[in-house]
Amino acid sequence: MSTIDKSQCPLCQQKNLCEVDASTPCWCVSIEVKRELLAQVPKALTSKSCICKSCIDKFNFDKIVDRS
Repeated sequence: MSTIDKSQCPLCQQKNLCEVDASTPCWCVSIEVKRELLAQVPKALTSKSCICKSCIDKFNFDKIVDRS
């Protein structure tokens, strides 16, 4: 059984730069993550690691641009 790398984004597998376990609040606790994006996380990785800011920003940008 493989271990889950909490520092890896479950969508793009890049570093998520999450510091939720640090002594100061991480960026991830103050950003809104849309349910539609959370639904894209594989079930095995749900609530295991944070989606990176790049994936969140890309998703939000694509939602704004795709208002046809």
